[in-house]
Amino acid sequence: MSHKPPTCQDCYFRSNGLCALNPERPCPTFRAAGRTLEPPPQPRLVPRTLPMTVNAPTPAVAVA
Repeated sequence: MSHKPPTCQDCYFRSNGLCALNPERPCPTFRAAGRTLEPPPQPRLVPRTLPMTVNAPTPAVAVA
């Protein structure tokens, strides 16, 4: 079973008219056409506990 290497014509960007390049081989931004592009899932936000703070008096502000 021979696996043919991808070409620029197989790229999502080329097939949707979004490519401005004309390279001889697929560039590093190659994405296979036929699937939808989705951003990667965002990591979950994990609440963190803050250290206890000492209730220090606030400094007086000099009024001129």
